[in-house]
Amino acid sequence: MNEGGGAGAVERPSAGEAIAGGLIGLAAGDALGATVEFLSPEQIRLRYGVHREIAGGGPFGWRPGQGTDDTDLTWAVTTAYLDGEYSLQKAADGFLDWLDSDPPDIGNATRQALHRLAESGDPTSSGGTHEYSCGNGSLMRALPTGLVRTDAEQRRREAAEISAVTHAHPRCIDSCIAYTEMAAALLDGRTPDGAIAQAASLDLHPDVHDALAVPPEKPVEELRTSGYVIHSLICAVWAIQQPADFETLIVSLVNQGDDADTTGAIAGGLLGVLTGADAIPARWRETIEYGPRMEQAARRLAELRNPPGAE
Repeated sequence: MNEGGGAGAVERPSAGEAIAGGLIGLAAGDALGATVEFLSPEQIRLRYGVHREIAGGGPFGWRPGQGTDDTDLTWAVTTAYLDGEYSLQKAADGFLDWLDSDPPDIGNATRQALHRLAESGDPTSSGGTHEYSCGNGSLMRALPTGLVRTDAEQRRREAAEISAVTHAHPRCIDSCIAYTEMAAALLDGRTPDGAIAQAASLDLHPDVHDALAVPPEKPVEELRTSGYVIHSLICAVWAIQQPADFETLIVSLVNQGDDADTTGAIAGGLLGVLTGADAIPARWRETIEYGPRMEQAARRLAELRNPPGAE
């Protein structure tokens, strides 16, 4: 049983179910939020009342259930792990393949970094390090590392290097480390409070530590859902501390608008690890285009995380 904090103190899912919940929760939060990206809460209320259906549209004319850059790049990271022979170059090549597909929506920091990567071929020197490059573009794709890596040193190293391909500022790198640490801790059966404490025990940027300390009683209306990486991390940490169900929490976050798709993806990924895939509304799971491949990938990641014969 969940001993405290987060998603209603229900029985925790198995590791395989939690991994599926993370990947599908990320895709669902992304697809739900895509419709209301860049809108204010007031504009959302006027247009939709409460936006709670994966309907597509939005500023880029998404298909219902289509993945935006959040899910697309998470999938690129996921595929770098699936054959059991991860390398940073595989992840970077996946990012470039995505860039070559002419995606309709790409953040400025990610675009600039991937163009540098295409020119240099070096994924260790392409990421931006300036204050203006502290967006959430690497945090949105960090989840797979936390799902597959049980060795803490390896997990933190890979979370850092994957972030730095596009976002090399310490705020971004350390946000990814904290996020993957919480995902791994939840998979290990830690409570939300325990998972947050595990991340907070690390030597991280002060702003990341502040994000990990967000009080669970903070009203959702006071959360910021901008593209700033610290704001997105705060939303995810806040979500796993709440007693409400997956749908209620993701709906409440994406209805704050602004960078709604990425906020939904980042919070949905961590919350899905906590609750498992079955807690995600069936109508959402059936609509997201990435659903079948995410389910298949979850089984493979669970095998890699606990290979046959491992003690």
